[in-house]
Amino acid sequence: MATATARLVLLVALVAGSSCSAWAAVQVAADERQKEADVAAPVIHALRPMVGSAGDLGRRGGVPCDSWRLAVEAYNKRDWRTVPVDCEGYVGHYMLGGHYRQDSGDVVDEAVAYAEGLKLGGKGKEVWVFDTDETTLSNLPYYATDGFGI
Repeated sequence: MATATARLVLLVALVAGSSCSAWAAVQVAADERQKEADVAAPVIHALRPMVGSAGDLGRRGGVPCDSWRLAVEAYNKRDWRTVPVDCEGYVGHYMLGGHYRQDSGDVVDEAVAYAEGLKLGGKGKEVWVFDTDETTLSNLPYYATDGFGI
């Protein structure tokens, strides 16, 4: 009986030890991924706190880039030719840093939700017509060619 109890205790200790080391390996991997993300994020978004909506440098310099962007998107700012030079970093980080992709995904989600919510009466013979123009296509090549404003 004592031998069986000793074996059971040994088995429990081995299982507990191996699961702890497995958890430690998972935790180390997660910590490494977080460190990599922490290193990459400042490189991509280095100027956002200074010229974006997170900081005041843009306002002090007379170029509130987030306000300029909102005015362009709402079509309140018209007939502009290029991105203001002082907003080059802001626009570049927005478009290349993942936020543009996230915003585009949100627009797609809204369009799909709208389409799925329609009551159609064509008995499966409905036709979708898409008007493809510069707002539908990615503007990234345009912005990149002009150096995001310069």
